[in-house]
Amino acid sequence: MARLFSKLIILAALGSVTTWANEGVNKAPLLLTGEVSSVQSQTVTAPKSEGWQIQIQWLAEEGAIVQEGDLIAVFDSGGIQSQLEENEENLQTQQLELIKAEMDLNQAVTEAEGRLKLAVISVNKARIEANIPDGEISHYEKGKFVIAFEKALLEKVKSEENLKLKEAERDVGIQKQQIEIIKLEEKIAYQKGQIEKLSVKALVSGPVSHVMHPYMQQKIAAGTNVEPAWEVVRVQAQSSYQVTSWVHEIDAAKLDIQHSSLDLILDAYPNQTYKGRILSMTSQAEQRNQWSDSAYYRLEIAFDEAVQQKIFPGMSVRIEQL
Repeated sequence: MARLFSKLIILAALGSVTTWANEGVNKAPLLLTGEVSSVQSQTVTAPKSEGWQIQIQWLAEEGAIVQEGDLIAVFDSGGIQSQLEENEENLQTQQLELIKAEMDLNQAVTEAEGRLKLAVISVNKARIEANIPDGEISHYEKGKFVIAFEKALLEKVKSEENLKLKEAERDVGIQKQQIEIIKLEEKIAYQKGQIEKLSVKALVSGPVSHVMHPYMQQKIAAGTNVEPAWEVVRVQAQSSYQVTSWVHEIDAAKLDIQHSSLDLILDAYPNQTYKGRILSMTSQAEQRNQWSDSAYYRLEIAFDEAVQQKIFPGMSVRIEQL
């Protein structure tokens, strides 16, 4: 009995220690790092290309202040540009062929119409001769006129059918050529749109920042080969500041999104602490290969008070949830 009582005391003590330890873990502050960002921003991603990669020909300098409408990125248009030039030359050829086809086919219709008119004249003439009363000409002559009339009618029918055939050939030939031209025009318009996407202009005014390469510990620069949809460069307005951070999928459960209270400390001003709160967290975690094999959620954090110091997009921020 005494032994059982001793065991119960030990189990109770262990339970208290475990509860205290768990509470200590839950109360441990969550530390994150982030950077100053702007609500008004533009992220340039690599466009689709013929291959699985596309090369960056030119990027605006890191930290440069660009104005809305300024060129910020140019991607290699190599294959697309050569295809565009080839299609434009082909279009000119097809347009000339259409003009020639219209002339030739219309000429064939005109000739068929002329033959039909002659056939109609022949029918009218033969009808008159075939309708001469029997008493005025011999039976032999009468028979010749009737046969000539029947032949004229047959030639008229053939001429009508030939005219319909030539008109159909004209319509089909011209339509076929026009379809080829439309296809080429659509290809050219698409390729021009692709080339326009390869030269990206700023949608907002502000500093330029190059994005880190997903697999290499360095920022993307001109000459880098990138895959479609990779983020390449950002432009952020120098206003409407917030903080962007990434939280590990394990730590995400510790965040109180609805009632968050955060301390924000800019590395440039370590003696000043600002209060902040979580605006949003992405619903799906993303891989951040440059950090680890784990997945992370993107956080957008608002300053609850005006920042007194001068700040810029890209400045590092230490984030602490108590």
